[in-house]
Amino acid sequence: MLQSNLIVSNVSGAIDGMIFIITFLIGIYITYRALGSLKWDRFMFDPIGSNIRLLRFLFALLGGFVLGLAAAAYVFAVQLVQIMF
Repeated sequence: MLQSNLIVSNVSGAIDGMIFIITFLIGIYITYRALGSLKWDRFMFDPIGSNIRLLRFLFALLGGFVLGLAAAAYVFAVQLVQIMF
């Protein structure tokens, strides 16, 4: 019985990790595209320079991480509700 619970726990952790990675990548893409419509010339002198592209990418990483965390928290909450009932 302990062996089967361990296998289920490992599979559950793998699925949680896969969901985080997928939502992280989708979040990066969505955030990067959304930041493209921002008027960067109001903030920087060179709106199409390499500094802006790097800043846009770093913000996209942050947005993807937040979206991935939200998805992981949602999956974790659903699993807790299933355990409770």
